[in-house]
Amino acid sequence: MNNLQGAQETRNVTVCAFFDVPANAAVFAGNVAFSTIATKMTTDSAAAVVAGTNAAADNTGYSVDKMVSKEIVSQMAAQLCASCIVKLDLLGNNALSNALNSAATFYSSAKDAVCTNRLMSVYNVMDENLALITADYVTAPQLATFLTKINNYAATKGSSALVNNNSPVLTKTYATAMKQTTTDVRTIKELAKFYKTTNPTFYAGVMKACKMPAVPVRHTPLVVTITDASTTGVLAGVAGTLTKSKELPISNVAGIMTYATILAGSTTATFAKTGYITVIKTLDILRGKTNSLSVALVPGTMTAEEKQTIKDTIARVVADDKAQIAAKKKAKKEAKAAALAATVLLVEPEPVVETIPTEPAV
Repeated sequence: MNNLQGAQETRNVTVCAFFDVPANAAVFAGNVAFSTIATKMTTDSAAAVVAGTNAAADNTGYSVDKMVSKEIVSQMAAQLCASCIVKLDLLGNNALSNALNSAATFYSSAKDAVCTNRLMSVYNVMDENLALITADYVTAPQLATFLTKINNYAATKGSSALVNNNSPVLTKTYATAMKQTTTDVRTIKELAKFYKTTNPTFYAGVMKACKMPAVPVRHTPLVVTITDASTTGVLAGVAGTLTKSKELPISNVAGIMTYATILAGSTTATFAKTGYITVIKTLDILRGKTNSLSVALVPGTMTAEEKQTIKDTIARVVADDKAQIAAKKKAKKEAKAAALAATVLLVEPEPVVETIPTEPAV
């Protein structure tokens, strides 16, 4: 299920719930056309839910949640493995060290089932040898968090693959079922016009129920891994900001910071934590994929001049963004006005017929 389909399902539930209210059902009880489409909407909505469940159960329908969950747990696996490898190499236990893999792509690039197996394999190695690795490199609470993320990822319905390779039939069936509910809603809105003057309260309720919820930007998350530059260890409690996002995430115990959905394009980010020098970066967010970033913070105290420089930079970026938006709006308005003027010029005026008065005959 993508974000648009999720919004459609929410709308469908709202519409069906509105029709189920006895007072509302009584309004259209005698209207055969409206009663028929109301019944059809309920039936089609239920069919769409079944189709979506079947697609998700087959684990072939693309899921944004699945992809984001996979990226997060893969990043944590890579970080924990890196710490374990360092400790095991120091102990001279190279055989055990080689059983771990600290590349995030080793997990996130694998198929979902393979990724789950790899995640559990490294978890088992770390869990069984925690006494050797702990406590400065990996702790029991970190492992517990890691296992929770593995389980959450494994339990999330759908597939992280952008292309459906297994059962496109089920996914297409779901998309067709959702399209049918959208057609039903259009018909409902047309038939509801009958009540616009006779029962404006009912009409307003129908229009409100049929309104689509806001659809967020689809599958454009950002996953940031924060480390301490002096120790290369993960760093929790780092605050992140983006000039084009209202999300204000904090890095967790695995040093992972996640923005769920952000606008594609250029954006400026800051990463700050007391006792460290704030990092400011310009990012180019790509639509349609998970954007990953690694940031290392250097321990130190920020000077007043450094703080002011960052504030000035952010203010300048925000001002430039606003100026670009204003320029685009102005250009669009001017283009619309020019098009309207051209249309007026194309309409030829009616010819003026001059009437010459004649003198009456004598």
